[in-house]
Amino acid sequence: MDIKELGLKYNLDREKDVWNCHGSWIISHNAVEKIMAIEAIELVSIESLYQTETSSRFLVTCKKGSKRIITVGEASNDNCTSKYYGAMAEKRGIDRAVLKLINAYEYGIYSDVEADSFKKPKGRTPEEQKKAYYAQQENNNG
Repeated sequence: MDIKELGLKYNLDREKDVWNCHGSWIISHNAVEKIMAIEAIELVSIESLYQTETSSRFLVTCKKGSKRIITVGEASNDNCTSKYYGAMAEKRGIDRAVLKLINAYEYGIYSDVEADSFKKPKGRTPEEQKKAYYAQQENNNG
């Protein structure tokens, strides 16, 4: 599955949900939540591994049918500009689990919450984003 197939399968908006960052495809946290609902992925549990004033780490378990993924979501002052470490660790863990359940990592697709550097570039118009999207598709197919 490439980014185009993923976009079509989950009805992702190319202007809001998907962008290219340093050669990797990034999808928004909201897009991951759409995928979670469409695929009927269940959040089984979130367990705190540790929390301090400057970091948070959760063990997140999600499942789709009989397939179960357990992964870690973490955020700290070293890897996160937000000071809401618990909330960010939760989002990161859930997004990682969902993307693993649909095998997105195989195709170089990541969630925007996984790294601050994955945030959507500011200043790019929707038209510029669309052109970058199509240019990348041509490179992948050519």
